[in-house]
Amino acid sequence: MKFTHHKCGREGARTLVLCSGLGGAQGYWAPHLEALKPRFDLILYDQRGTGANSCALGPTSIEAMADDVLEICDAAGVKHFDLMGHALGGLVGFDLAAREERRVERVVAINAWPEIDAHTARCFDIRLATLAGQGLAAFAALQMNFLYPPFWIAAFPEKIAAEEAHAVAHFQGAENISHRINALRDFRLPAIPDGSDLLLIASKDDALVDVAQSERLAARLPGARLVIFDQGGHAVNLTKREDFEAEALPFLSADV
Repeated sequence: MKFTHHKCGREGARTLVLCSGLGGAQGYWAPHLEALKPRFDLILYDQRGTGANSCALGPTSIEAMADDVLEICDAAGVKHFDLMGHALGGLVGFDLAAREERRVERVVAINAWPEIDAHTARCFDIRLATLAGQGLAAFAALQMNFLYPPFWIAAFPEKIAAEEAHAVAHFQGAENISHRINALRDFRLPAIPDGSDLLLIASKDDALVDVAQSERLAARLPGARLVIFDQGGHAVNLTKREDFEAEALPFLSADV
């Protein structure tokens, strides 16, 4: 399949690939574009089976999703790049860092994990059961509670309602999301070379991924930098956007 992708930002600057989480949509990164576009040559894309790259998925894997990133970069003529990934997107970054150390220079992983634990597996089970038993609207509503912390949901009810409606209108399909969740269940952190440039960002109040998962990652990735926010939820990069960018942008912009 030929991927549709979007390139924007400062031509000739460091290339930064933005890799979304389970939802797969490039629109997740929209709040960051004002800060990122003057600094980086950006690649955004909807993941296979979602949005502009919608298709029926069979069984898939994080490695296959990483191969899609390489295909997009090849098509764009990009030899070296950094990657910023949210949850699933962070796992894609780990796979690329392990297999393409000469090509992938820096990875920012937000609320990621080395392998799924019982809590996150249970959350996925609940989401799929909600979709099957109560339907798409209930599934989208539950998604908001896993993605955002209570303070954000309470402060922005209209924004949450609009995002729920968008999630329903652009849903990737029950089979696709099931295959993508299975890929998350199967992921195991690969051997990443020592000295890889990694920034791990986590939130203590993430309802989907325990902050201890990022601590486990840091213990297994010597040299990785770990930043933990007290609040922010699973989408800490959005709910604490300015604080997040204050950590991520200097890391991505530092001289090689």
